[in-house]
Amino acid sequence: MSTRMNVPKIPHLFFRWYCRPGRYEELHGDLEELFYERILGSGITTARLLYWWDVIRCCQPYAWKTTQGQTNSNIIMFKNYYFTASRNMVKHKGYFLLNVSGLAIGIASFILISLYILNEVSYDRFHTDYDQVYRIQALGNINGQVYDVATSNVPLSKVLLSEYPAVSAATRVRRDGSWLVEYGDEKFYEERILFADSTFFEVFDFKLLKGNPETALVHPRSMLLTEAYAKKYFGERDPMGRQMAIEQDSLLYTVTGILENVPSNSHLQFDMLGSMSTYERWNGNKWVGSDKNYTYVVLDKNADAAAFEEQIQEIIPKYIGPQVEYYTGITFINWQEAGNSAGFYLVPLKDIHLHSNTSEELEVNSAVSYLYIYGLIGFIILFIAIFNFVNLATAQSASRAKEVGIRKVMGSSKTGLVRQFLFESIFTTMIAAFLAAILAKLLMPSFVDLVGKELAFNITSGYLGILVMLGLALVVGLLAGGYPAFILSAFQPAEVLKGKLRSGARLGWTRNVLVVLQFAASIMIITATSIIYRQIDFMLTKKLGFEKEQVLIVERPDALTHHLETFKNDVLKNPAISTVADSKTIPGKEYTKRSYRKQGNPETYLFWYNQVSFDYQELMGLELAAGRFFSEEYGLDSNAIVINETAAKTLGFDDPVGESLTSPWRKGELMKIIGVVKDYNIQSLHNTISPMALELRPSNLDGYISIKLNHGEQVRETIEYIEDTWDQHTSAPFDYFFFDEDYENLYQFESTTGKVFVIFGALSVFIACLGLIGLVTHTASARKKEMGIRKILGASTMTLTRLLSNDITRVILVATAVAWPLAYIASRYWLQNFVEQAPTSPWLYVVSTLIVVVIGGLAISFQTLKTATANPVDSIRQE
Repeated sequence: MSTRMNVPKIPHLFFRWYCRPGRYEELHGDLEELFYERILGSGITTARLLYWWDVIRCCQPYAWKTTQGQTNSNIIMFKNYYFTASRNMVKHKGYFLLNVSGLAIGIASFILISLYILNEVSYDRFHTDYDQVYRIQALGNINGQVYDVATSNVPLSKVLLSEYPAVSAATRVRRDGSWLVEYGDEKFYEERILFADSTFFEVFDFKLLKGNPETALVHPRSMLLTEAYAKKYFGERDPMGRQMAIEQDSLLYTVTGILENVPSNSHLQFDMLGSMSTYERWNGNKWVGSDKNYTYVVLDKNADAAAFEEQIQEIIPKYIGPQVEYYTGITFINWQEAGNSAGFYLVPLKDIHLHSNTSEELEVNSAVSYLYIYGLIGFIILFIAIFNFVNLATAQSASRAKEVGIRKVMGSSKTGLVRQFLFESIFTTMIAAFLAAILAKLLMPSFVDLVGKELAFNITSGYLGILVMLGLALVVGLLAGGYPAFILSAFQPAEVLKGKLRSGARLGWTRNVLVVLQFAASIMIITATSIIYRQIDFMLTKKLGFEKEQVLIVERPDALTHHLETFKNDVLKNPAISTVADSKTIPGKEYTKRSYRKQGNPETYLFWYNQVSFDYQELMGLELAAGRFFSEEYGLDSNAIVINETAAKTLGFDDPVGESLTSPWRKGELMKIIGVVKDYNIQSLHNTISPMALELRPSNLDGYISIKLNHGEQVRETIEYIEDTWDQHTSAPFDYFFFDEDYENLYQFESTTGKVFVIFGALSVFIACLGLIGLVTHTASARKKEMGIRKILGASTMTLTRLLSNDITRVILVATAVAWPLAYIASRYWLQNFVEQAPTSPWLYVVSTLIVVVIGGLAISFQTLKTATANPVDSIRQE
């Protein structure tokens, strides 16, 4: 059996340390046998966790070593601590269960959130030289329009390698939409295909299981597959050297390597990797209009990144300047003097995922602000659990006062008592941490589904994870037990034994502060959850200027070749379908920018750009502000253009209809503005509406077919009809999605954050209520005689219930005063990520407090009613 399958070393060493030789062989054999049985039944991770538990359970007096001198005294001392802690747990089962439950839930929540944060900050750090790798991005300003893109020009990497000694390696990566991949009977559209230079493995450390990293991407039409995709297409056969068809290319691609599956914490996510040398258009010397590559460089260890960034700005006038002059007709200096600019900047590889949110990112990146939010939630829940422990421990101070007094009379020092109470705290926390680890392991699949990504780390596997767990338990134990330990050890024996110690029935100021913090945190989380969901609902229901409901999107209309119009006409024969249109892209998907100029004016304007068919306006529900849309009735619409209101303002036209534009892409051909559509959002509400141009789709190209379904029709049957019609015209796969569902993906992080807030907000309230139940139970017990006397004197049940609840009510009101301003500040910080924000109603704050009041009231109602309705004779009877 491999070393990995042996019993865990750390708990085994602990076991050998405390176990007496005469018992060691017997117990070790039993533990080892159980460990291997669990591996077969439950897996290695569960077996390791339970081995820890078995070692702890065996830590009993019959197994302890007997030593001499001071060591023996220490053993006796810890034996005493252990027995005292065990007896106290058995004696106060309710408090023990409340403490362990709260701590276990709090620690488990903290673990899961910490794993998520650790995953986010670890992006791309598995590469050997990650701290020397940078992505070069473009930043500029054209006629007041700022462009900031993650991509750069085709020839850039070649120039950097040849002219800048600071660059030790460089490579380009390109993404170009979905690709039709065929091998035998297997045929799929693949989205996660990237193309890269042959120097790819000089920059990145993705593990190549088969093939030579130096030559795998050298030759045109070379293709690397991940393990998963090698199995998808080839099963158990060896893919090396086999050929696959990509798109309609008559020359097949050859499999030249197999990659280990790409780690989840990589911003480069792909299943197939092709050679960049395959297509000549990706390898020319054209700078302007060739900015679809992602350029990565490895700088020399002694290079200054800031100085290098400044040096590469000279590339702009040297290489891009002449081409700008060619396309604009003015000198590059005059172009700059007109307020235009262009440049490059570096983004460290390790910062891309959290700090780069420009246009045309390879993946939807996260933002560091979300990690702050997640971290805050994790610490809030953990400290709520710790506060519970402190509250319950200090609430029990009176019941343990005599024990402290007797121990001091018998010679115990304050230091010894502090050690005892800290031992009890850490012992309880260790049990809670063990339960938390099991809970975290069980909940991990659900948490992964919640956050929508696999996590690269698992704290329940490996020695490092176990050590972190032990360290966390120790820290939490010290934090939770420190204050109660010093409070309990400070009791004066004379006062205690005379019975003069205050009962502590009413909440002391310390417990008041802690309970206020607990409920303030809960109110904050509930308020934040309400604001997040209100903003998400606002984004999804706001009138965006187009219709996305009941629209089915079919991908890759180019697969229909010259049958596109026939397909559209055949689909329209179904009465469940009202309109069909095709376009290069749709709102929520990737748009490209195209440069335009007014007729006779050299100034250049960058507009978002789309090509659409005649029925696009009707299908999308776009409103016209002026003029008309493309129509088959006008034969000259192939040279027409439709712009949005923002584009009209940018161009400075009061009445743009009838004006003409030119574009280098149309070789200076005049395009007449025939209409202006009202502004509509093509991106999420994180972004402002930008100038946009629509041109008539010249032929059947890559893009999307949009099919408008009638409300109330049989959707499943309609989709089957569309698929059958598709299959009649092409053998390509039929891939589709619903427009509204896909558009919601723009708010994936917001939606995930909202769900996280709901779940962990509910947990925070639950943990706080556990402590509240414990405090009320203790208060009711301490005031039992008082309640009995009040009832004999005529107090009603309602009066007694109100009396017991007054302290808690006041605490929640104070918590509200603390929580509302903090929640407001936090919500303003989060909402600044959006250009358009949902109005925040004051009622959101009021409702949050009411929720806590109601939940807290229900949590303590049983105990307060039980005390208030108890027989007063039983209450005042002498103990």
